[in-house]
Amino acid sequence: MRVKPILAALLGAALLSASACTSYDIPDETPAAAPDDAANPFQEAQDDTSLMAMLSHEAVNPPLSDNGEREPFPYDGGEFRLDYHFSVTGDLDSVGFLLFLDGKPQPYRTDGQSSDYAYCHTFDAAEDQEVSFLFEPVSGKAGDTLNLTIVSITNPDFQPDMESTSSYGWYHNALPVSMEMSFSADPPSAAAAAPGPAEALSSCSVREEKATAQYVEEDLAQAGWPDITMDTLDDGVYYTLTLGGDTIFDNLTVDEPVPVRFTLCGTPGARYDISFFLNHQPVAMNGETSSAVTLSKGGVAVVEGVIDPSLLGKLSTFYCVAVPAENTNTPFYKTNSILLFQEA
Repeated sequence: MRVKPILAALLGAALLSASACTSYDIPDETPAAAPDDAANPFQEAQDDTSLMAMLSHEAVNPPLSDNGEREPFPYDGGEFRLDYHFSVTGDLDSVGFLLFLDGKPQPYRTDGQSSDYAYCHTFDAAEDQEVSFLFEPVSGKAGDTLNLTIVSITNPDFQPDMESTSSYGWYHNALPVSMEMSFSADPPSAAAAAPGPAEALSSCSVREEKATAQYVEEDLAQAGWPDITMDTLDDGVYYTLTLGGDTIFDNLTVDEPVPVRFTLCGTPGARYDISFFLNHQPVAMNGETSSAVTLSKGGVAVVEGVIDPSLLGKLSTFYCVAVPAENTNTPFYKTNSILLFQEA
């Protein structure tokens, strides 16, 4: 069943169930388990846990047209305020939120919880809560209409301790909700309170390669896309993530520099911003928090860097997100959370 991001925006809800992980299939293109010859410990950890919860989130009183259709949120300068509601039913400890404007990570503060700008704020998973996100837009100018994506992250503070558990299991799942902002004024030229991105990568680069039969039949299949062919490549959007040349599902010992490679391919013309995250903070890539790519027919967008272990703590959570820059049917993606750990 194909569940489009626009449906998530309307419903803003998902079932979190390790015993039936396909029911948290938003978007449905999330990679399946690895082939039998490449066992997926992340999948096994999901099957072994019993977490069950329902999470929903949406904007409070979104602007509507006369016929009841959603319209963009108006932005007229200064700090923008988005009143937001989320609801949790079941066994969930906390919920974090990431914001993306035009695909780029958007720092924000919260009214009543924290006056400090950060990229991720965490909330106790009470049954019903209303919060307010306040931010100075990182992108846009008068006359623009930009995509704003709100992404929930389940139990963001959890990390395996590598003693009692070594896998994330059913943690850090992401549910995106997309809306639009219409700019009638320019945002401030610089947000002085905005935090800087994390420093963990070097030798960052962005380029395009040609899709080859080996990439489609082997690389995509290893990443969990076994049924894609050169003829069907344009029918969706697909990604791979490797660390040190391998597909990693849950944890990796980091005792020397580790090459990271993220690829994205599929629907021609789809615009994305790619961001690497460390402990839920975007990682600097050549001084920026994201890399913009536009998919082309027969092309593969490649974003690479090298993780520097000297810049990591003993335990660090690493993942990548691909955020659509436009409010279309192209899917949002978050990769598995990977625990980078140092034994010394």
